[in-house]
Amino acid sequence: MIAGSGKKGNPRSILQGMLLLASGRREGITCFQGTVDSFYAALAPQLALLLVGVFQAAMLPGKMLGFTKLLLSLCVVLLPAVISHFYARKWGRDGLWLRYITAATWCGWVVVLISLAVTVLAGVLFPALLQQPGFMGAVMVTVSIYEMWLQWYVARVGLALGRGRAAVLYLSVLVVTLVLYGLAALLPPHYIVTKDLLQPMIGVKSSP
Repeated sequence: MIAGSGKKGNPRSILQGMLLLASGRREGITCFQGTVDSFYAALAPQLALLLVGVFQAAMLPGKMLGFTKLLLSLCVVLLPAVISHFYARKWGRDGLWLRYITAATWCGWVVVLISLAVTVLAGVLFPALLQQPGFMGAVMVTVSIYEMWLQWYVARVGLALGRGRAAVLYLSVLVVTLVLYGLAALLPPHYIVTKDLLQPMIGVKSSP
C-alpha cells in the first residue's frame, strides 16, 4: 500500500503514518487528516485516561494532590497544540497545522509502545534485567531522547520547517512544561512529578 493511499483517518492509515514517521520517513505525514475531527480523535485516548483519573482521584484520599496531578496532566496534553499553533501562525504555516498536530499527538503513543515492548521483551528474555534499577533508568533516558527526536522530526515534516525552527518549537514546549512542573512543586499541595517518574525504578530496587 502506498503511503497516504486509501482512506485517511482510519486506524490502519494512522498506524501506518506513525510507523513511517517513527522510522524517519516523511511520507508518513500524508497518512493523517488535517481536520478538527481528526485532531479530536487523536486527543480522545489521552482525555479518556484523564477522565478515568478524575473518578479515581475523587475516590481516594489526598484529593487535592490527585486533582493537581490531573490538572497538570491536562495542561501538558494541550500544551503542544497551543504552542505549535502560535508558531504556525507566526511562520505562516496555518494551513499545515491541523495535520501536523494530529500526527504529533498520535506519534506520542509510539514512545509508550516502545517502552512497553522493551520492558516485556526484557522480562521474557532477560528477567534479571528488570531487577536492575540501572536498566529501567537506561530505558527511560533512551526513550526520552528518541521522543525528542521524533517530535522534532514530526514538527519539521508536518509544518515544513527547517531544523532550527523545528527545534525552537520543540524546546518551547519542553521549557513551558518544565515551568509548569516547577510551579506544581513550589505551590501547595507541592506535587513533585519526578517522584512519579522514578516510581518504577524505586519499586524494582525495593523488590526482593
